[in-house]
Amino acid sequence: MVVGLYASLGTGFVLDDWYTLRNAHFDGALAAAGEDQRLARPGAWLVYAVVFGVIGPHPAVVLVLQGAVVAATAVLLVLVLRRFLPSPLATLAAALWVMLPNHTSLEAWASASNIALALLLGVAGCFLLGRSELGTAGIAGAAVLMATAALCYEAVIPAALLAALALPWLADGRPRWAPVVAVGTGLVLVATWILTHWHPGKPVTIGETDLTQAVGAHLGWGVVPAGVAADLVTLVGLAGVTLAVARVVLPSQRGRAGPAEWCVVAGLVVIGVGTVPFAFYLYAPLGAGDRLTVVSSVGGAMVWAGLVGMAWAWHRLAGAVGLAALVALSAAVRVERAVLWHRAGRDAVAILDGIRERFPEPTGTIVIGPEPIQRDNIAAFVDQSNIDAAVQLVYGDPSVRGGITFSVEQFEQYPPDQRFDIRTVSQLQPSQR
Repeated sequence: MVVGLYASLGTGFVLDDWYTLRNAHFDGALAAAGEDQRLARPGAWLVYAVVFGVIGPHPAVVLVLQGAVVAATAVLLVLVLRRFLPSPLATLAAALWVMLPNHTSLEAWASASNIALALLLGVAGCFLLGRSELGTAGIAGAAVLMATAALCYEAVIPAALLAALALPWLADGRPRWAPVVAVGTGLVLVATWILTHWHPGKPVTIGETDLTQAVGAHLGWGVVPAGVAADLVTLVGLAGVTLAVARVVLPSQRGRAGPAEWCVVAGLVVIGVGTVPFAFYLYAPLGAGDRLTVVSSVGGAMVWAGLVGMAWAWHRLAGAVGLAALVALSAAVRVERAVLWHRAGRDAVAILDGIRERFPEPTGTIVIGPEPIQRDNIAAFVDQSNIDAAVQLVYGDPSVRGGITFSVEQFEQYPPDQRFDIRTVSQLQPSQR
């Protein structure tokens, strides 16, 4: 996990963290999320009240809490997958989910704590749904867990519906409609609430999203270093996926399909249902944007576990070498992204310290620029709400205003006594791609 290295380097707050910290500081813990978030995601509202209101400005404590949530999720994943896959394959899939670096925001970004909890609750619901003896209490418990997960982050809804249909069916060998009705009813109610209280800061776009990024996020640059390595890994991954799908789908090949092939296909399904919610509201799945893979990252880990299993069945050395290469390459990316999260947090502190030193008694808007410095979607500040909240917090005065520019020309339109050049203190190097 990112947690250990990030903790050793030094944690910090970035991006939207400052907005919720500011709210909690001036208006109390229950105001941390803001009114729009409270209405749109009541579960997230409570999570933010704890993370930013009760725990407050202690990023190391938040990091430990998020690490515990991720660890609990991994344990539950093993327990769920072992009911349908051989134990070594199930354990490998859960371990790869922990290892692969395409969901680092769930571990390193305090503002994604509600999303990490949504996944944990969803996997806990799957644990109940996957029991061979699923009684009324289990169905009710699963319905409550799935609904609560959706109230924290609505992107889990399609996967929760699929789990309610598929897991009891797979466990019993026959369809069971009671869990579908119970879980589905809860999720329909939650979805109705969310749609009628939609967060105005989350605009829906049509025709502008590129879901093909999911391929790279799970089979390429999301899990291994970008460039030649990512291209090669993507080719190998797609070839393996094609073979697995052929063995499962084609009647002439179906006799050759084992648990590893079915694991790959099931992983593809999870990737699909995990990506669908972002069809009209897509993040680039890197850094703070890799919350897009909150659900689909589980599917990606299943795909890679299945591919390793297929290679192992063909030749043990090939399976061992493939797994070792995947772990080594993904570990390198994990280290890189932990460093980026650290530098972004460090930049935020350095920028605010520099502002406080230069403007001990601000009289106008303090503008940072010339443009945001971010790498792989990780940055200290990227928009007005981030820096506005941060300067108010650092001065302890909600009347102080902060601003941000996005070009040298825009930056230089402000008087020198109002602007702060973040390049003088930043350790982040901007992305080149």
